[in-house]
Amino acid sequence: MTIIAQISDTHLMDVENGDVRAPKRIEWLRRCVRDINGLDSKPDAVIHTGDMSQHGSHTEYMLAREILADLNMPLYVTPGNRDSRSALGKVFLQDGYFQSDSKFLQYAVNVGAIYLVAIDSVCEGSRSGELCDDRLAALEKMLNAAPNSPTVLFMHHPPFEVLTSNEPFQFGSRDVIEKFGCILRNHPQITQIFCGHAHRSFASDLAEIRALTVPSIAVDLRLDMPETMADTPVYQIHSLYPDHGFYSETRFVM
Repeated sequence: MTIIAQISDTHLMDVENGDVRAPKRIEWLRRCVRDINGLDSKPDAVIHTGDMSQHGSHTEYMLAREILADLNMPLYVTPGNRDSRSALGKVFLQDGYFQSDSKFLQYAVNVGAIYLVAIDSVCEGSRSGELCDDRLAALEKMLNAAPNSPTVLFMHHPPFEVLTSNEPFQFGSRDVIEKFGCILRNHPQITQIFCGHAHRSFASDLAEIRALTVPSIAVDLRLDMPETMADTPVYQIHSLYPDHGFYSETRFVM
């Protein structure tokens, strides 16, 4: 069995800026890290699917790195619309998995039996997602490198309509999703797509591939939990069982 824990949308802020939300967001992430470390079945890796910071500052990423350094397993990150691609890349560059020949924060790594592919869906200056031709070509190249490995895609923006959202479609263009879908159909080894951004749980499919969003760890921004869970951060666990495929669950951190 291979296990990946997904965290997303922490929206961390520097407490020195005086925003009253900052301490709680830090606490919620620390609680998730402790919970992940305490799981009976340890994840093989953790991935953060974007909006790590609120303002994209170097200080916020250093804070995130300090908290996430307590994880007892490898960490991977991918950017969200709130993130600064350059600042995030500089702080996490030393971990060695970003593609050195690209300005986009995309990569592919082997995690247990899973081929994990991270896609940079950020469109600078916009909340909406984007996948330019360069990123799609890089994705195709990464997929061609492991045609027989069970493959999962992680990205910030969901490339499908989140029907429970006031803004169901999270990309600037439907044409790019058509191109993306064509690539997916040519690679049957892709089994799952996992996203952030929507601040809620939602399940759909794209090109006959199961696709999910994870709720935000920043509880004050989360959109799908009752008031009784107003101080309960959540994340998701994705497990690949050799004979049964993927199983995903939402983990409530008490």
